[in-house]
Amino acid sequence: METNAAWSPAAAWDWMEEAARSADAAVRGTNSWVPPVAEELVLTARARALSQWYPFTSHNYLRFVDGPTFWMPGALDDGGELAGSISFDTGGPGGCPVFRVWSGLLLRKPDPVLVLATENAAEAVEALVALLPSHGAESRP
Repeated sequence: METNAAWSPAAAWDWMEEAARSADAAVRGTNSWVPPVAEELVLTARARALSQWYPFTSHNYLRFVDGPTFWMPGALDDGGELAGSISFDTGGPGGCPVFRVWSGLLLRKPDPVLVLATENAAEAVEALVALLPSHGAESRP
């Protein structure tokens, strides 16, 4: 890919899959609060309607923007962050992985609202897909 060429959503997803695979490998077999489920979540999200947006992870949240943002090749402006995300950690019963679906923008007021907590990545993705159309692609304040 050309250095100045803008990333397509497909290129951003390819990069996200590789990053998730690497992140999982780094925590697999360790005693970490971060479970090795990032690749599962990314692959599940990419196979659904979320693939139309640009994915990124931050603070163990899978988040989305509506266009290339400053760290992506070819970005001219920051993409608008979508008002929803999925977090993952080992906070489930017995320390099992749990996915949490959030409505709203992280680290901004008003605080995001927990919509669903589940051990199933597909359920989390479907809940986020259902949530985002009602909010649309909101830009960051």
